[in-house]
Amino acid sequence: MAEAATQRYVYEHADPRIVRIPQVFDAFTIIEPDGASVTYIVMENVEGGHFGAYSKWNPQEAEQAIERIANAVRHVWDLPLPPNAAIGPLGHERPVDRFFSDVGSDRAFNNAIELQDWINNKLNNAGRPDRVILEGERLSICHCDLTPFNVKMCEPIAIIDWGFAGIYPRAFEDLAMLNQGMTFANTLCRQLFGPKPSKHMRAMALAARFHMFGC
Repeated sequence: MAEAATQRYVYEHADPRIVRIPQVFDAFTIIEPDGASVTYIVMENVEGGHFGAYSKWNPQEAEQAIERIANAVRHVWDLPLPPNAAIGPLGHERPVDRFFSDVGSDRAFNNAIELQDWINNKLNNAGRPDRVILEGERLSICHCDLTPFNVKMCEPIAIIDWGFAGIYPRAFEDLAMLNQGMTFANTLCRQLFGPKPSKHMRAMALAARFHMFGC
């Protein structure tokens, strides 16, 4: 339900002149015969092609479109956070995104210090001297899955698929884009963060790798 809650919150607080977020009408979870739970989200259908197709057929306009996408992402970053919001997905759930991989974290986090300690413990267990310092970092709603297929080229830009989104230091958005290794992600990353990776990237990339392999 965290995806629906995040998408609903951003829809309610974002300026529709800057970024379009599909409206969530309903969300529910059912239990399959094998005992697995499956969540369904009923939402608005946003018409328009994704950026991947747009850039192929409109290469001259693609660079300007990246600027519009970056402005939409910055706008989401600047939204006020929900009262008493904790780190990670809305609802204080365990994070699952490009940093935590498909296995997710083994816990939920209350604040940046707990997340910082969790990451540094991964690095320490792996025998790495690298460390992150997240205490005092500004927290924002980060999408964490900004691929060409999750951006629809309509007016204004639409951002879809909020399954990895949550409240994090912005370095998590940076890492999520760098991990893609795609031209779109690299170009958008430079628009948002500048030409050089942020100071946390090496340590976070190492910690994510160790976590993925169960370290």
